[in-house]
Amino acid sequence: MSLIRKIVLYPFAIVFDFLTSIRNFFFDVGVLKEQTYDYLSIGIGNISLGGTGKSVLVSYLAGILSDKFTINILSRGYGRKSSGFQMANKNSSPKHLGDEPFMFYMQNQKIRVGVCNNRREGMLRLIESTNKNLKNIFILDDVFQHRWVKPNIMILLTEYSKPYFRDYLFPSGNLRESRKSARRADIIIVTKCPSELSIEEKEKFISELNIDLKQKVFFTKIVYHEYVFGKNKKLPISILKKIPFILVTGIADNTLLVRELRMRGLIFKTITYKDHFTYSKKDIDKISSFSDGNLILTTEKDYYKIQNQMKSDLLFYVKINIRFNEEDSELFKSLLVKE
Repeated sequence: MSLIRKIVLYPFAIVFDFLTSIRNFFFDVGVLKEQTYDYLSIGIGNISLGGTGKSVLVSYLAGILSDKFTINILSRGYGRKSSGFQMANKNSSPKHLGDEPFMFYMQNQKIRVGVCNNRREGMLRLIESTNKNLKNIFILDDVFQHRWVKPNIMILLTEYSKPYFRDYLFPSGNLRESRKSARRADIIIVTKCPSELSIEEKEKFISELNIDLKQKVFFTKIVYHEYVFGKNKKLPISILKKIPFILVTGIADNTLLVRELRMRGLIFKTITYKDHFTYSKKDIDKISSFSDGNLILTTEKDYYKIQNQMKSDLLFYVKINIRFNEEDSELFKSLLVKE
């Protein structure tokens, strides 16, 4: 965004700040009530518009906690065509749940995934249907601004190259609320970090975060699986040096993915759509025509939406994960399951 546009939009940002600050003040003093629950719950969110890696973290948490807990994920279900509370099942689709909740369900159909615009109603419906004899944990996706529910642990994400402390309030910038709101978080995870960060660089970043003593900060990076996955098989990603392909993405920012593939020496053309894009038949026809019979590579959440209409054995997706260093990984997990 240009400096002139930021200046022009700044008065609107002041109004936005006033409205969000008043709302947060009412929650802070108890005029508006936050609902707590008797079950262990982890909230994930950000104060920035755009992708900071929330869905990757949700998948990571489901993976590291599934050995001790029955996993329950609650999401808004952004972009879905259904309404009210919906529970993932074998008949669900991305249109029914939203692309990311459907992806969570497809990653592990043993976890319970629910979607609801009203987070309180969603929690109540999930809790009502849990097996009380099992040890349940609830992962609340994109819940930082939805203060009607209060998780036991709140995790705030911020991207290393676009931290909230260098951003401004919407519409002058991309912040959903004031930077000082970050103090509501128990844990701050810095996502999409460079491969190597010195202690000095980390300390400088933490000082700019201006955290409270009670807050913990972790630095993470995105890692890419060495295979790409299709309907009935997987291929080494290195083989794409020999196989012509196109890349199709409908995510907030595909810069890191494009950079990673090019760093591996891959040559390809791209079709880029906006985040949570709903693919029409016209879009699928365009992708098929553009691929010209070659392999189509996409992201995991886009894969299920495209596959639902394309039914192609040439459609594959890149699988990504979030990585802590080994010491931080153990510390992070211990903070989540302390009782």
